[in-house]
Amino acid sequence: MSELRFLIQGIGGVGGVLAGELLRAGHAPVLITGNPDIARALNQDGLRVTTPAGSFTARAQAYASPVELPADARFDFSLLVMKAQRVVEGARAALPHLTDDGYVVTCQNGIVEDAVVEAIGAGRVVSGIIGWGATMHAPGVYERTGPGGNHLGELDGQLTQRVRALAQLLQQAGPTEVSTNILGALWSKLAINCTITTPGALTGQTLGALLATAPARRAALRIYSEVIETAEALGVQLEKIAVSPRLLYLARDAGPLTRLGKDLVVRMVGRKYRRLRSSSLQSLERGRKTEIDFLNGHVVRKAEEAGVAAPANAALVRMIKEIEAGEREMSPANLEPLLAAIS
Repeated sequence: MSELRFLIQGIGGVGGVLAGELLRAGHAPVLITGNPDIARALNQDGLRVTTPAGSFTARAQAYASPVELPADARFDFSLLVMKAQRVVEGARAALPHLTDDGYVVTCQNGIVEDAVVEAIGAGRVVSGIIGWGATMHAPGVYERTGPGGNHLGELDGQLTQRVRALAQLLQQAGPTEVSTNILGALWSKLAINCTITTPGALTGQTLGALLATAPARRAALRIYSEVIETAEALGVQLEKIAVSPRLLYLARDAGPLTRLGKDLVVRMVGRKYRRLRSSSLQSLERGRKTEIDFLNGHVVRKAEEAGVAAPANAALVRMIKEIEAGEREMSPANLEPLLAAIS
């Protein structure tokens, strides 16, 4: 495996930990940070990574942009670990530096595969899911903040040699499964992200504070259920990611006992992950755009195609964009118009 030549583009929290683990395992990825300060820190001091198993430092070769790579540099693949709104740009930038049969691996929150395929072609794309969290505390300083594994798959469901080889490599950064239904896995993860990431940004709260209130739990169940209903209307067979994809599904005509049971499940999720601060919330706090177009926005577009109602997700998209434009404040009070849209 050590002969594989590859890029990692996007060296934020997850990208930094991933790069550090693969460097420590003896691989030599070339890192593209998207930020000159981060590239400078990595080249000077290496990646300083903390995981539940301990801390280590890994030396690295980093560039701020693919345009800084030597013109004749060629790689077997590139792991795209940047924010979703930058992934098409990253894929296009990697393309001139890929071998004739080289490819990119999408590792974003939300579903970006349609946009990347349109930009560089389906044969150049492998889909990946990184199911664990990480934080960059400062340029070059990273911490893995949660457990979880990785999922990989060809968009057409084939078990190819390239995806098997990639899984063997990524196994060194966490348990990795190859899926013949990566689209089903993507939609299962999308349901979780739409339900947790976006409402946290809307209210400005940690997950524990958000889900401590009954109105927020009601909204969360409807957001999640709309994603499931949309996926099933599209003919997607949902895959298990950690838990059953129907664990938080609540039918519109569910009875009071079923509603109570689902409410208790959501309450337990809030307690277990009470300190979680959503990535979209952190983006807004830094004055940056969120990944809303590839999260709830993707659901809304696909729901329209499938003829499914998704008013909760549509309201979230509208209000998050208002926050991004400075027309709305992050506040728990935003739950009121969200619930009104659901009603």
